[in-house]
Amino acid sequence: MAPVLTAARSIWILSLLVAGCVAPPLGVGAGPQSPRRSSHGVLEGRAALGAGPDRQAFQAEGSAMFRFARNFGLEAGAVYAQVAHKAAGQEVSVKGGFPYVRPRLIVGDVSLAVALSGGGMGGGGGGFFGGIADVQLGYAPAGWGVYAGAYRHGFDLTSEDPIETSSRQYRLGGQYVYPMGAARLGVALEAYHQDESLRNGGATIDARSFGGTLKLSMTSTEFR
Repeated sequence: MAPVLTAARSIWILSLLVAGCVAPPLGVGAGPQSPRRSSHGVLEGRAALGAGPDRQAFQAEGSAMFRFARNFGLEAGAVYAQVAHKAAGQEVSVKGGFPYVRPRLIVGDVSLAVALSGGGMGGGGGGFFGGIADVQLGYAPAGWGVYAGAYRHGFDLTSEDPIETSSRQYRLGGQYVYPMGAARLGVALEAYHQDESLRNGGATIDARSFGGTLKLSMTSTEFR
């Protein structure tokens, strides 16, 4: 357990130094499923496509999740996201990636997970700061799950070509898991409401929109 905690702490320290929390993600972290046995973990990779009125998003993500005890697990991962939004004759595109840690409380088939990442630095008339907090409440018996989630995200880069993003998201989703040999394929559908302000250089968009997301995941077999 000590090496895992050391790795999680290292990822958290790295997250404080990465200037990558630029693009609003399509939610953060795995679905509501957790390893079924204590002292076991899984590896998972995910890809997601999201679309709404004049808004498109793509996301790729990978993480490791360990269930240390009956009621507690910890996920550590990294996400890459890119968003393109059009409104009022303008188009803003932003992209970025960042690591995160995500503690999870587990009671039976119900779980509450909170993902955190952020950091910043400055000097010489410029700098950046950014971060995200994401919460997800889920119910996941074997084979499927439903969940509700929300996040608050912000990023500010001060330079000759400033970038500013500020967003809130609320989402509802469901996931079905298909056995594929020793691994599992997850298919999730989400509906979300996005409230965001995006600025990249001279273009700025303030918008509220509804959209949908398709998420595909591949999860390893559980290991000690």
